[in-house]
Amino acid sequence: MFLGDHVATRLPRRGSLVAVLFLAGMLAVSAKSGSSAENPVVLTHAAGDDLPAYDFKYTNGLYATIAGFVSIKDPELKSQRSYKLKVENFKNKFPVKAIIQRESAPLVVVLLGIDGKADGALGKLWPSWFAEAGYHVLTFDSTFLPTFTENSGHGVTGNLVAESERVRDIIKAFLEQTDVKGRITKLGIVGMSYGGIEALVLGKMAKEGALPFNVDAIQSYSAPINLRTTGEVIDKWFAEDRWDYTLVELAGKLQGHKPVSPDSPVPFPDSVMRAGIAAIFRLGLVDVIVRNDKMYKMNVLPRGNNFDDDFVKRDYASVMGYTAFMNDLSFPYWQKKANMQQLSDLTSPVELSNLLDKQPSYSQLIIAEDDPLNTPEDFSTLKAKFAEPGLLILPHGGHLGYVNTPWVKAKLLSMFKHSRNSSAAMK
Repeated sequence: MFLGDHVATRLPRRGSLVAVLFLAGMLAVSAKSGSSAENPVVLTHAAGDDLPAYDFKYTNGLYATIAGFVSIKDPELKSQRSYKLKVENFKNKFPVKAIIQRESAPLVVVLLGIDGKADGALGKLWPSWFAEAGYHVLTFDSTFLPTFTENSGHGVTGNLVAESERVRDIIKAFLEQTDVKGRITKLGIVGMSYGGIEALVLGKMAKEGALPFNVDAIQSYSAPINLRTTGEVIDKWFAEDRWDYTLVELAGKLQGHKPVSPDSPVPFPDSVMRAGIAAIFRLGLVDVIVRNDKMYKMNVLPRGNNFDDDFVKRDYASVMGYTAFMNDLSFPYWQKKANMQQLSDLTSPVELSNLLDKQPSYSQLIIAEDDPLNTPEDFSTLKAKFAEPGLLILPHGGHLGYVNTPWVKAKLLSMFKHSRNSSAAMK
């Protein structure tokens, strides 16, 4: 029954949505259907930064997530160039995008969300701001994508600590390139969503002295508080909401949507937004499952015959979900390779409650209180344990729905105001 619907139609422009909606599938209890923003909360301070007032106006966290990203225009980056880095212990040369200024300048590394592409609209947004401000910029596709695993050869996707270590190796290789060697005055790392977790893992490594370069500033935006919990909710939405609509219906409602004014009712029922997010995430996950299963000979997916083997594997993968992927494919691989005893050995180290207290003073997490990616329980635990300046809570904004606001631009460009004192990126 499900198979026919899966192969009939796919949501167009998957990358443009899922890059920003990665696991944005948790509608917080406080995000009410049909709510508007007639009386938005205004944040006028931010850990001592001289920033414009934060006045994000959508108060439904789920719709804020969608509206914030469908409004992003594709920036033009004439100065961005493609490079292929020789990275230590990688199987293949690794493709990156970089903007290199003529003069010495700070370097900012931008880490993208789970399906983020460096040449996508969202992937180019923040680099365009940094480039305009005179910074060097380095970015590359998400480490969750199968192309990353194929180039790195590090192991099955899903081990965020291992993926962050590979990010470390990429940055090191870039710093050794002739074009930038000796021309970097400071180094900053910014991450969004999945990449936000990686930024915090690198922050922990920096505090432990485990990086081969100095880091001066870290900003993490909308990093999922507990990735395992978020995945479970997405799976639930796929089971409970996804099948109330065909992919054609979801595409018709969400594709090309123009955000309504903040004082208007939300134009979609919550169930449509949950279904759309669940469907588009699952479509992206299928390729991750199939290619990891093949690359590392996990043999989790059933085999077909010579004519329908790929079809059979993809059909099976389409109903696995994130939880099954982690339990049946990612964890078994890392259990053997890294001698892990239980799934929590893989997931607990990247929970924010276990990362924020291990950050250097120049690291900060920025997260919206109505971020639909997080359960109220996870958010309450985080707030009870941490406070400013390491944790900055915005009143509204959904999951990265605020990504294109003047406040975020100012916040990003002020990242070195409270950085550590160093004059060279390389140790």
